[in-house]
Amino acid sequence: MKKFFLLVLVLAMTVNTNVYARNTKTVPEDFNTFFSKFNTDSKFQISRVIFPLKYKANNEDFELTDYTMTKEKYKVLNLNRKADEKYLKRTMLIKKNKVTLEERGLDNGIYIDYVFELKDGKWFLKTFVDQST
Repeated sequence: MKKFFLLVLVLAMTVNTNVYARNTKTVPEDFNTFFSKFNTDSKFQISRVIFPLKYKANNEDFELTDYTMTKEKYKVLNLNRKADEKYLKRTMLIKKNKVTLEERGLDNGIYIDYVFELKDGKWFLKTFVDQST
């Protein structure tokens, strides 16, 4: 009888653990909440960049070239300043696990795409492409 009771107890605990695990799946982080914090908290921003940061930019001959940036050379970004709207248009292209922020200059040559990716329920800056002239 004790063996039967022990078996039932172990089975009940296993079922309960599986139900709990299914119910506690992480809800993906909201991009707008992430983006707001990304632009106001420099330590948070650095923690949410995938290093070494691989990116593309125009070289001296205006050819798109691959580069890599270390954490030490990274400069904190502010991608939602309202003051920039005078000379910059921003558009967000949203897909399920990817958001691309397009920055297009108004008669000033700025042409940059920032790519954010959802990884393990958290948003990260994965790369950017700077085709500015």
